[in-house]
Amino acid sequence: MTDTPTPTLYDWLGGLAALQRLTERFYERVKGDTLLAPVFAHMSSEHPAHVAAFLAEVLGGPTAYSERHGGH
Repeated sequence: MTDTPTPTLYDWLGGLAALQRLTERFYERVKGDTLLAPVFAHMSSEHPAHVAAFLAEVLGGPTAYSERHGGH
């Protein structure tokens, strides 16, 4: 048995940089979707970064989202 800690989902996914790429790409692509574009049309340009920080936190990463935005 080893003392190596089990990586979190956040670690397995590649950390904040990977989640930022994911959310940026999602919000870029959703603009071109006829069904989803209206739902996301009024999101601020900061929204993908907020979502990435939120996902990071719930997947075991840093608590930056709660610290900046007061929780989820």
